[in-house]
Amino acid sequence: MERVLIVSANMGQGHNATARVLESGVRERWPGATVEWIDLLDLLGPGMAPLLRRLYVANVETTPWLYEFFYRAIWRLPWFAAVSRWVVGQWCGRRLARTVARFVPELVLSTYPMATAGLAWLRRSGRLSAPIGAWVPDFAPHPFWVYRSVDLTMVMHEIAVRQALESCPAARVEVSVPPVRAEFRPGDRAGARQRLGLPPDKFVVVISCGSLGFGAVEGAALELLDADPAVLPVAICGRNEALAERLRALGEPRLRVVGWTDEPESYVLASDVLVTNNGGVTAMEALACGRPVLIHRAIAAHGKASAGVMAAAGFTLRSEKDGELAAVVRSLIAEPTRLKTMVENAIRHGETAVPIVTALESLVEGPHNGATRRLRPEDALFVHAATREVPQQAGAVLLFDPKPDGSPVTLADAEYLVSATPGLHTRLLPGTGLWRPKWQEAPARTAADVLDHVETGPDADLETSVTEAMDEFFSVAVTPEHPVRARLVTGIEGGQGALLVALHHAASDGIAVIAALVGRTRGKTVLAPPSPARRVSLRGNLFSAARRRDAGELARGMWALAKAGPASRVRWETRIDGPRRHFARAHLHAPDVRAAARRIGVPTTDLVLALVAEALHRELGERAPARMRVLIPMSIRDTGTIRQPGNHTGAASVDLPTGAMPLPDRIRQTRDLLAAQVGRGAPRAGHAVVRVLGVFPPWLHHRLARLVYRGTWFSALASVLPGARSLVVLNGARVRTVYPVLSLAPGVPVAVGVMTWADRFTVCVTVPVEQAARGDRLAGGVVEAFATVPA
Repeated sequence: MERVLIVSANMGQGHNATARVLESGVRERWPGATVEWIDLLDLLGPGMAPLLRRLYVANVETTPWLYEFFYRAIWRLPWFAAVSRWVVGQWCGRRLARTVARFVPELVLSTYPMATAGLAWLRRSGRLSAPIGAWVPDFAPHPFWVYRSVDLTMVMHEIAVRQALESCPAARVEVSVPPVRAEFRPGDRAGARQRLGLPPDKFVVVISCGSLGFGAVEGAALELLDADPAVLPVAICGRNEALAERLRALGEPRLRVVGWTDEPESYVLASDVLVTNNGGVTAMEALACGRPVLIHRAIAAHGKASAGVMAAAGFTLRSEKDGELAAVVRSLIAEPTRLKTMVENAIRHGETAVPIVTALESLVEGPHNGATRRLRPEDALFVHAATREVPQQAGAVLLFDPKPDGSPVTLADAEYLVSATPGLHTRLLPGTGLWRPKWQEAPARTAADVLDHVETGPDADLETSVTEAMDEFFSVAVTPEHPVRARLVTGIEGGQGALLVALHHAASDGIAVIAALVGRTRGKTVLAPPSPARRVSLRGNLFSAARRRDAGELARGMWALAKAGPASRVRWETRIDGPRRHFARAHLHAPDVRAAARRIGVPTTDLVLALVAEALHRELGERAPARMRVLIPMSIRDTGTIRQPGNHTGAASVDLPTGAMPLPDRIRQTRDLLAAQVGRGAPRAGHAVVRVLGVFPPWLHHRLARLVYRGTWFSALASVLPGARSLVVLNGARVRTVYPVLSLAPGVPVAVGVMTWADRFTVCVTVPVEQAARGDRLAGGVVEAFATVPA
């Protein structure tokens, strides 16, 4: 490391104090590095620095309502925040560009939000490739602090991490130790008081409101004088000489008035508590020394926000009204255990956060914050449709035979396989009413980060173990931060094992999941990221026969969808109270199924769906409607998308025959209904509708997706997936069976997945856990129905 650029601003001393700490960290880690400082305000043009400083002081002291209005606006109005960030980023970035080009830094650090905005703009415009780190010297980061193009944003608490990600979900945010000088650390209170001439038996309260010394300092001093005779207030006025003169004019012998001091750490160490008006560097210095902080009449905007974060973290007590500060101090004197708890919270925070040098090393050695990629509308559908009760996750369960030596599949084997799962190296940014959902690269994530291992016990029963493992594992939804989860289950009778894989449905459909896992066992490369959504091309002959044929198919499909209308009501429980699920499994002998389909003269898929319809009829009995609307996803993959993740499916809404009838009639009707839907182009029309929804603004796309993907339009889900018909082996362990795992839809309490695997058709029924018995009956009903197929 040879050249490090630090960008700060002389807006009070907090930003510069943080920058000095970062410089110390750089020199500790890279002693030979050249460090250059920039004060951003000096680059913004003649007269801008004093003007901005005067505006800040005026906003805090004279027009706090205006400061509060702006602060709330950048949180509550995303469009306002986006425009403001863009304008400030361009302005500051262009002013920084010349210095960056001249110095050519290998690492850039910022301690001021406008500087961070400018550096982020330089990264986006391709003018800055060096790692960028931003330290927020405040407990409440606001949207001007946090950018995806900044590689690491360091905040002061886990609560602040959540706030930062709320304003920019794509940012990389971690918790830093307080960025204060090394002198600020727990130390000898008695020794500090002796050096400063403070009495050892008093309850010393230091009042410090930063280098500018603004806020209700006089009122705080008077309250503390009245709180208790044991209280000794010490007011540090910084560069505010007028404040110091006013306090000295009070003539109070117990009040110690200090102007500018070069040893603030001694006063903090000498104190029992520190009183300030925001959660900036002054508060961090106290916490680093293990001293509790009382925030009195917090300044507007970021001051009130940081006070809220510190109170939630257990670092501070707040007071706003007359007499409240005195009451708080009296309570701390009367309850020493309460004071001790606050001290312990402060010390514990410094012990668990990331040290400055460690964060600097991760910036230099780690990858840049990952790039983002907008979700295709077909994938975004499942982000918008997901709810807490009905998460949208797909998955698979792979059952392994023991290896030739009798040993079970290992964790290393599972890691190798899971490493091919679509979505592993990403995090999902769900978007807002203003921004569309995106994937963000997470290249450092490995299969080991998402895979856990459960040993059920020696020779546990296969069926019981797998059912219990599935119900537990898939009842916990994947998260946007980790859209892939996996679990290896061993300890099953005969050395068998099971691998459970769940991923957010936005990452892929079932076909790509199975293709990726099977391809991995055969040494094929991991699936490539999906290509961007293809735009409509106007090249070529718009009236060619192929174009007319495609347009006609799409028009017929659209008409079929439009006239279908809402699904007929099914008299069963549709309420889904939570994400817990039950999975019922069964399988059919594949050669027998194929032979029966040939004998009857129907496609195998149609026969299997007719068996599902028969199982639904048997479950509902006399309540069974003549037809039940079932949404049947159908692949529209071609040679260009067969190896891509993402959802490349259309869907046919088929009114399966579920009324009373002989099974042969049900099979023939199912064949005819499916053929009619496919012939009318329903799958491609459904896919086109989903893509068209993506044209609308994000807030409207969200609402429309939830409108179309719910129980109003279909009563069950059923999918028949192609699997591997030949032998699949993972490091000697045969993958004997795979079960597809489907998610439910809002208001749709049944999903049936069927897959061809070697010599089996596997069946997996998803139901809410409260309806477990129904799921078991449906899975068993498919097997019973096949037993009645005419020979």
